[in-house]
Amino acid sequence: MSHKYSITCSAMDERDIALIKSLIGIVGKGNNVEWVYSDAAEADVVIVDTDANSYRDGLGSHKPRAVVAYATPDKTLIPNTFSLTKPARARELLEVLGGIQSRLVASPE
Repeated sequence: MSHKYSITCSAMDERDIALIKSLIGIVGKGNNVEWVYSDAAEADVVIVDTDANSYRDGLGSHKPRAVVAYATPDKTLIPNTFSLTKPARARELLEVLGGIQSRLVASPE
């Protein structure tokens, strides 16, 4: 069975959002899963720039199924999240998405 999940970004500048969109386009389709970028705040996964001062405001009342902390190396990250190091790279994003997929498949909505 194929799964489709949406990803959005929060508290990120346009350059980083463009990078994430591009990487999702490259690595977004794989073994029975499709990852798509969405501008909707209600996406399954939110990538949050934890280096931004307002990153907590970006999540609002939405409870995503997974949060990815996007930060400079060695930055203290939000507990119980996945992490992606700046600048984003395809291989690391693919590994993070694989971990998220395992969690989402194990605990469907």
